[in-house]
Amino acid sequence: MSSAAANLSRRGALEARRLLNPNLLSSTLSSLLCDCENSNPQLKTAVSVFRQALDSNTSLSSPGNNLIATLVRSRHHELALSVYRKMLDTNAFINFVSLSGLLECFLRLNRNTSFAFGVLAVMLKRGFAFNVYNLNIILKGLCKNLEFGKALTLLRDMRLNSIAPDVVSYNTVIRGLCEGGELEKALDLAKEMQCCWSLVTCGILVDAFCKAGKMGEALRLFEEMRVSKGLEADLVLYTTLIRGFCDCGEVGRAKEVFDEVIEKGLSPSAITYNTLIQGFCKLGEMKEASEMFEFMKERGVSPNVYTYTGLIGGLCGVGKTKEALQLLNLMLESGEEPNVVTYNVILTKLCKDGLVGEALEVVEVMKKRGTRPDIIAYNILLGGLCGKGDLDEASKLLCLLVNDRSYPDPDVRSFNALIHGLCEENNLPEALEFYDLLVERLGAADIVTTNIMLKATLKSGDVKKAMELWKQIPIPNSDMYSTLIDGFCKTGMLNVAKGLFCKMRGSKLRPSVYDWNCLLSSLCKEGSLDQAWRLFEEMQRDDDSLPDVVSFNIMIDGSLRAGDVESAESLLVEMSQAGLSPDLFTYSKLINRFLKLGYLEEAIGYFDKMVESGFEPDAHICDSVLKYCISQGDSDKLKEVLEKLVEKDIVLDKELTCTVMEYMCSSSANMDPVKRLLRVANDKEKRD
Repeated sequence: MSSAAANLSRRGALEARRLLNPNLLSSTLSSLLCDCENSNPQLKTAVSVFRQALDSNTSLSSPGNNLIATLVRSRHHELALSVYRKMLDTNAFINFVSLSGLLECFLRLNRNTSFAFGVLAVMLKRGFAFNVYNLNIILKGLCKNLEFGKALTLLRDMRLNSIAPDVVSYNTVIRGLCEGGELEKALDLAKEMQCCWSLVTCGILVDAFCKAGKMGEALRLFEEMRVSKGLEADLVLYTTLIRGFCDCGEVGRAKEVFDEVIEKGLSPSAITYNTLIQGFCKLGEMKEASEMFEFMKERGVSPNVYTYTGLIGGLCGVGKTKEALQLLNLMLESGEEPNVVTYNVILTKLCKDGLVGEALEVVEVMKKRGTRPDIIAYNILLGGLCGKGDLDEASKLLCLLVNDRSYPDPDVRSFNALIHGLCEENNLPEALEFYDLLVERLGAADIVTTNIMLKATLKSGDVKKAMELWKQIPIPNSDMYSTLIDGFCKTGMLNVAKGLFCKMRGSKLRPSVYDWNCLLSSLCKEGSLDQAWRLFEEMQRDDDSLPDVVSFNIMIDGSLRAGDVESAESLLVEMSQAGLSPDLFTYSKLINRFLKLGYLEEAIGYFDKMVESGFEPDAHICDSVLKYCISQGDSDKLKEVLEKLVEKDIVLDKELTCTVMEYMCSSSANMDPVKRLLRVANDKEKRD
């Protein structure tokens, strides 16, 4: 291992020499001397002694080693490296303590781990033997850099040499593997441990499997720890299991673990209670959450800000805004100060309910109590104001965020809320002004903003501005292409839409079914049915975007509009073969198109199938069928359709009912279905 470490370390030492700049050392030390005038007298003394040695050209060995150790303890890692570099340049003796501290510097500064091996090389050169503590730091650095292969190799090399890895060595690598998502490798390594598992080992593994939602494996490890390893679980481990079950929505299982904690005589902490309370709240089980809250107080554990915030969030989640506000007041009365997250939960619910005035009052309470609202709070308010259509107030608030330093700086979400609101109100000029301000303040808009503006400009017909925005996008994503394709289809610029569709596919982005359907619909509407068929057939060959019900509906309607009944009916067969069922829109199009073609029998046939499939015909379909029967003077068909409507308790609107009754009452033979139709309408009115 020594030769391998030496090879790596020589490269690390050279890199360290190249990257560290000694010219900055003197000025940096002067600045540090001023900073630690009163706060750190020990550091001040170490810096002064080192500067005296520098100025007098005396040996830097003693003052340098003392300064490095002091700098490492006070977390001035970058400066410690500069002192190290200066000592290397002057061939000063660097002791073992300093070199060990420098390993910590490399770790904390996220340096490439070859730096650390460079320090090991100096240790070897000076005749020092590094120990397991030093190598554990290297292991931690390797795991931090996600170099798990190197970490495992070093760990196994340690086992083959005189420096045996300890439980910390194994736990370091196991934790790294777990954090990197390599759970199976972590488990395999745990099984290889020559030293005994500790509670920390078990905690790392159980926590990792809980976070991954693998509660079965977490429980198996938990039991193995108790039975095979002879370890007794502590409160931290139990709380980990409780949190894991709560995260998976299995609060009942979490409560069972909690009960076991009580039975064993352990005293749950506020964290344990909060975890379980929040689990109940997430599922809307507020009665159970409240009972746990009371039990917590009975056991002498004081609820903290996280307890109250969880309960307030739970009450808001089930629509109990009034109770949430009452709990907030109880929190204040009990002397527990809400944090900004607590207030934001309340603000979100109030704005969602349209109670923006009350939300503004809560913000004033925050300020009076010394809690400064963050940008999240103001974004919630902006969203609430825009949701109510109060865009003037939203504009004023955003301007305060931009111009008043007592407010937090706005982020892209702040601008998006107002820009979206203005676009919804078709106020494109003002939306563009705020868009320009966003770009000026933040440098660039995000995907959400750009999509909002693209939709708005295309909706208003401002194609030029839409293309200007498009050109500003470095790498468009699928959503942006979809927005433009849809927009150009709706504005009748089909060739541009087709060009974008081809460009999208050329950029290796996958068009969604929605994109295909936009083009299909536009081609059918402009009468380019041949092109639509070619595109539809191409779509059927694309495994990533197979036609859906909407795709078939578009093609069925397009075929019927062109008088191609045979193709429409064959599409229905294909639809069934693809595992899709006609929806209300399918039947509506079939019925209306067959009526326009004068095919009453076919239209009635599909009307029957629609009713048999459980769909309730809407007023438009009933209007088309019944009025067509009247126009053709076909009383028998009219009575037949009415019987089906009465049988299914389908009520016509008043205008259509009057039209049908006027026609049917011309003959006394038709009075029975008329009376039944009226009775159904009256029964429906009473139920409503």
